[in-house]
Amino acid sequence: MPCLAARRWIPFLTMWLLVLTVAIAAIVVIVTRGSWERLFHLPIKGSLFFFAGLFIQIALEYIDFAPDRIETTGYGLLMLSYVFLLTFCLINLPLRGMGVVAIGIALNVIVIGLNQGMPTRAVGLDAEGNQIEKPIEQSVKHRPASDEDLLGFLGDEILLPRPFDTLISIGDIVLAIGICELAYFGSRTRRRRQRASRTPRRTSTRSSAPSTRPS
Repeated sequence: MPCLAARRWIPFLTMWLLVLTVAIAAIVVIVTRGSWERLFHLPIKGSLFFFAGLFIQIALEYIDFAPDRIETTGYGLLMLSYVFLLTFCLINLPLRGMGVVAIGIALNVIVIGLNQGMPTRAVGLDAEGNQIEKPIEQSVKHRPASDEDLLGFLGDEILLPRPFDTLISIGDIVLAIGICELAYFGSRTRRRRQRASRTPRRTSTRSSAPSTRPS
């Protein structure tokens, strides 16, 4: 039961991480005096891919798959969600910061794909903030880390302090940096390069009439 309860908290912890990332991005815009109006009017395309991928990932946190379905149906749906998210990033690659977001997602996809789940350390924090061992129940996205994991350092290895008390990966950090970069450059007001003021050239109008010189 403790494992099941911990699993139920995963969506809320993930939401906390998303809220924290968005809050930091908002602070970046405020501190740098960016334009919210410009940020809200970014030419974002392919939003359907983003919402489809996000919906699948949220749904997978609540659907209870049979053990023999986790690495088949569940795994397939998880990878499909990442296909949607990466497609969204590639469509909007011209937006500065979206490339970093794509790299962060790709790092998570690589380690999940190689290990059929995100290797997750069995560690957490108690009420006093001390590290304790917390068992990890295998789900569609997460599974206990082991020494045989491929590129295990890309898994959920970084423990955030309280009140978050959740594990994140290097890909999550890169993703957060990309979101902040996107918010920063997306809120910049395009300043047209002031061209050097072209003063009308005063062409000396010389009389075309032949000059009569005294012989």
